[in-house]
Amino acid sequence: MAWCPFAKKMELQPESDDQPAIRPTQFIVHSIVAPWTPERTYEYWHDSTNLESHFGLGYDGSLAQYIGTQTRADANAAANLRSDGSGAVSLESASNLQASDPWTDEQVETLIRLGVWLHQEHGIPLRICCTWDDSGFGYHRQFSQWNPSAHSCPGDARVKQFRERVFPGIVARATGKTQEDDMPDYVNLGLAKPYTLKPGAWDSIEYTQEWADTASDHATGGSVFVRGAARFTGSISLTIEGLPVGEVVQVRMSEYEGDEHKQDHPIDEITGTAGGSFGVVPLTKRLAKGRGIRVRLLNQSDQPVTVTSAVLTALVWKEG
Repeated sequence: MAWCPFAKKMELQPESDDQPAIRPTQFIVHSIVAPWTPERTYEYWHDSTNLESHFGLGYDGSLAQYIGTQTRADANAAANLRSDGSGAVSLESASNLQASDPWTDEQVETLIRLGVWLHQEHGIPLRICCTWDDSGFGYHRQFSQWNPSAHSCPGDARVKQFRERVFPGIVARATGKTQEDDMPDYVNLGLAKPYTLKPGAWDSIEYTQEWADTASDHATGGSVFVRGAARFTGSISLTIEGLPVGEVVQVRMSEYEGDEHKQDHPIDEITGTAGGSFGVVPLTKRLAKGRGIRVRLLNQSDQPVTVTSAVLTALVWKEG
């Protein structure tokens, strides 16, 4: 186990001894949706829940560590411990009750200091994670695999600070230089309500819920989620009800210029299973200037199905 030398050690038991080891490859930041000190956060982890993060950060920049960074903590869903033994180090930070306030200057300073220590101690690379299992730095809502309930943690203000102050500060302090080229825009879209997908025709998903779109590429209720020239990587997590067992819904990305269909990309498939059908489809592409990218679905069964959830998460690097 590794313990940060400038954090107050408040070891959680039995979790610290009982939970399995990890090889730390990511650092994921959260807001705890409460104006708590690290001591109050410890009380909550100890007395009220079996979930926890490795670190707790107060408004005044005070830092406590509850579990060694080479032991699993349970705040990051699929990133807690992956099948290859890697896992994420997590931090909860004091916030208002809506998780809408920015980090204080003191919190930003501690986040930078901790990020540098994690880079030096564990070799976490100085980049923002491009996929849910990519090594690097990130924030809770960045990928659906980290945040299956699709909430906004750590909040819009803090995501902006992470991209503009925290991560560049970690890079600058660790290396003496910045990495502005590595700072992507962030897109997180979904459905405000389920919709019916009829059989036999390709249909673009229209995203009626927008949690984040820092590049401003997504029009209200629109189907385009990235506009070129750009590179992007991410995923879309789909839930489909009413698809007969063994039947298929196909999924593909398609390029458009305005409303004119220009190019299709390879097909993924979601196969019907008893009790609902689920799939996570990777989204990675380089998009030419003037083009927009959509995700389209084809219901190959002979009856309508219901798309109950479509959560798209992507990092976008603008070009030119």
